[in-house]
Amino acid sequence: GHVRKEHAPATTEESAHVLEIGEVVAHLLHRHQVEPAHHLGNEPPILVALGKALNDRKLYSEAKPLLLRALSFTPENVEAMAALAEAEEGLGELQQAEDHSQRALARSGDDATANRVMGMVRMKQDRYTEARDALLKAVALDPCSTKAQYQLSLAYARLDDAASAEKHLALYRRCAAEAESRLEE
Repeated sequence: GHVRKEHAPATTEESAHVLEIGEVVAHLLHRHQVEPAHHLGNEPPILVALGKALNDRKLYSEAKPLLLRALSFTPENVEAMAALAEAEEGLGELQQAEDHSQRALARSGDDATANRVMGMVRMKQDRYTEARDALLKAVALDPCSTKAQYQLSLAYARLDDAASAEKHLALYRRCAAEAESRLEE
């Protein structure tokens, strides 16, 4: 018979494809009001892709159970942990978001999502220097993250660095315009 590999790391192309599938499935689930967790079984890559697609649509309460399920199968999955932190931050669960961001960053300091979420948590805690540092890492890893660029502009504004705030606001606008034009293609 066919022996299945234990969840091997996906290639970038496979990850992009799974994320695309996740976006389509998330759209269908949302449109049809389907409870996603009951239909997806035990496939962490699909659960994570769906969770990320739901996060992108600000459907954090729908994303969280899928990401928790993915982590129940692959507890060390940095991508799932960072996406869970994002869902928690979106739900206002700052302590959990901080804990999961820290756990993801302890495993991989170069996760853009975990750095961005940590920056957003630090912003809400009025810890602007730490927020700036985490958000700088996030934009270094993902230069066109509109969320990270926007939050970074706010962090610089709070730190009375108007020039840097304006620079990152301009980058945010450019990235948002590029994302918009990609959607129209």
